[in-house]
Amino acid sequence: IKRTKSGAPSVDESTLKKLEGEHSIVADLLQVRKLSKLLGTYVEALKKHATKENKIHPRFLLDGAASGRLSCREPNLQNVPRPDTPEGKLIRDCFAPPPGWVLVQADYSQLELRVAAALSGDQAMGEAFKSGEDFHMKTAKMISQVAWGITEDQVEKKHRTAAKAVNFGLLYGMADEGLAANIGCTPREAKKVREAVLGRFSNLARWIAAQLSEARRSGYSWTILPDGSKGRRRPVMGVKDPEPWKRSHFERASWNTPVQGSASDLCLQSLARVIRWIEMDAIPARLVLTVHDSIILEVRKDAVSEAIFSLKSIMEGDGFLGIPLVVNVEVGATWARLESVEV
Repeated sequence: IKRTKSGAPSVDESTLKKLEGEHSIVADLLQVRKLSKLLGTYVEALKKHATKENKIHPRFLLDGAASGRLSCREPNLQNVPRPDTPEGKLIRDCFAPPPGWVLVQADYSQLELRVAAALSGDQAMGEAFKSGEDFHMKTAKMISQVAWGITEDQVEKKHRTAAKAVNFGLLYGMADEGLAANIGCTPREAKKVREAVLGRFSNLARWIAAQLSEARRSGYSWTILPDGSKGRRRPVMGVKDPEPWKRSHFERASWNTPVQGSASDLCLQSLARVIRWIEMDAIPARLVLTVHDSIILEVRKDAVSEAIFSLKSIMEGDGFLGIPLVVNVEVGATWARLESVEV
């Protein structure tokens, strides 16, 4: 159904997935590729980097990503498969604290959406977060009539899933085709949902347009710190590039940088405060990893309650420009067996 540049039949992953069911070998090929990638990218790579003490010390780079996110190399522990598959669970089970200790993971909830609400000053988004309601479900109910022609009472999980895809898709400038693939609908239906969301979050739509306008004028985009001051400056001169695909990349960066970049700056500040707290209070805890919006510690079992309380207090702080921050905490014997705890 597709050919390579040289004219040979294509057997890339997307093509094979479309051919599933046509022949039994297709599913086998996909499985072999999946397991080969897991074996080479994770199992062998992790063994290669493990010390005699069975510890791994990757490199963390402050300037490894244009967005400002802390990146991880040699090996990259930020893209280890999630534990919601058997293979992912097996790999994450390899990461365990010493006897008498547990892993504590503190993760910001919907951080980038909260930052977007704060920066845009969108009242509807702000009220949703301040109320403590499920943001994606509230969005689905807000747009239910316009997007799907149903009442709020008829909103189901599938509508929440669609609203969630659009909420995040807006921040990354995802096209209707991409949204449609995520939601499982036609591009026309995805466009309708996207326009319904922007219609309700009108301040967000105006703010996105203003960021693009400023990028075209100055050639730069800025992150914003929690006190409202400017943080890092990112060149986005490509917003004037004659090549459409290059131009669209920098257009998305004009509003994604203040959102994702500001969220990243906030996470780095939290990371610094957590380290200071561990050192100042001599808490029996060790920082072991950060994965984007989360911080993972090894904590001695008798200090878990104290550590969780302090972690949430440090990371949530006073919110971000008036929008409350929420940190979810999980505790477990391994990285694959983390369970949520209520504080």
